[in-house]
Amino acid sequence: MPGKRDRILSGWRARRLLRTGGMIVRDGAAFRVHQWADERSRRCGRLPAHVETRLKAADLLAAFRGDPDRLIQAGDVPLETPRPVAVLPSPTGTPPVWGLEHVAASSPFGGRLRAAAGRFQADYHLAASPGRLRTDAPKQLAAACDRLMSIETALGPDTAGLIEILVLDRFTVSALQHETGSGLDRARDALARLTEAYGLLCPDQEAGRAFASS
Repeated sequence: MPGKRDRILSGWRARRLLRTGGMIVRDGAAFRVHQWADERSRRCGRLPAHVETRLKAADLLAAFRGDPDRLIQAGDVPLETPRPVAVLPSPTGTPPVWGLEHVAASSPFGGRLRAAAGRFQADYHLAASPGRLRTDAPKQLAAACDRLMSIETALGPDTAGLIEILVLDRFTVSALQHETGSGLDRARDALARLTEAYGLLCPDQEAGRAFASS
């Protein structure tokens, strides 16, 4: 019976795990994330290489015992205790609303925002795979990694990280505002820029269409 598939982690979630004593370990074309600085500890999920590059560029990672393929939180920082993401109660008593869905529902391009989010999620999942299984397509994996890196470069690491929170972590509106301090306007702008990058915002966006089909 096949084992349970690893969870795909956003950069935000990977940072939380690092702050609680976790470790990032290179595995093929991507990285595994373990609960503790020990590969025998529980596997918490997988991370694409471009997110590891982002964390390293922000000086958040350090080599574990001199090994560049095993990374822990940089600096002499006390470990934090994991805490749940806050979901604030609605003043009107309505159920929590997924941030992505709220933005899409309020936009005239809602269908295109959802489509771009779906493409981003598919690329991210592929980029987080080990890239060494018989079922993996090397060209598809390389193309997904290139698209994500292009998005990271064009939108910036903060906006790319916000998109991961919206698409992968499925933050509610209240959790988004509480955890990141970002309002819906920033989320709307980030998703619009993602949609433009995938060539889905304007029907005649030739460069975007070529990027989306590469």
